[in-house]
Amino acid sequence: MEYVNQKKLIYQYGLLTGLIAVIFEVMRFVLQIHYSNDGITTLVSLSILFGGILAGSLAVKKDNNGFISLSKTLKSGVGIALVYTLISIMYTLLLVNVLEPTFWDRSAQIAYEAAKEQNPEAMGNVSYDDFKPYFEWITYGIYPIIIAYALFFGFIFSLVIGMVIKKSE
Repeated sequence: MEYVNQKKLIYQYGLLTGLIAVIFEVMRFVLQIHYSNDGITTLVSLSILFGGILAGSLAVKKDNNGFISLSKTLKSGVGIALVYTLISIMYTLLLVNVLEPTFWDRSAQIAYEAAKEQNPEAMGNVSYDDFKPYFEWITYGIYPIIIAYALFFGFIFSLVIGMVIKKSE
């Protein structure tokens, strides 16, 4: 069976999923909670990705007369996760370069304060200026982490969804 609309659906659902994720992040920015990184934020982000992959995989299945193989589900899911990731990275670049240029400095300060609070004995003699070089790698290292994180979960979600909805030709 030929999956003629699969690429189109990957882009369509990837863009939709990325747009929903950006709306969620803009909401966090407006509410000034974009520095907090709690479990609920992670859960909502993963739920958005899961929902996008599920909707996209079901759309591919529907467009192909109710048939979809596990490999096509994996391709769809990872493709949607990749488009979602690229949109998330574009928003992150917009955030740290335009919306809030002091984002990384403020994040470093928050991380320093949290480290001092969690382990005052180890951080007792460490000043913020001594701590900051250990944090600076994240300003560039976050992008490969975002990609790996989203593609890993995109693959896992696609695998689970594919095992549930597959119907071979």
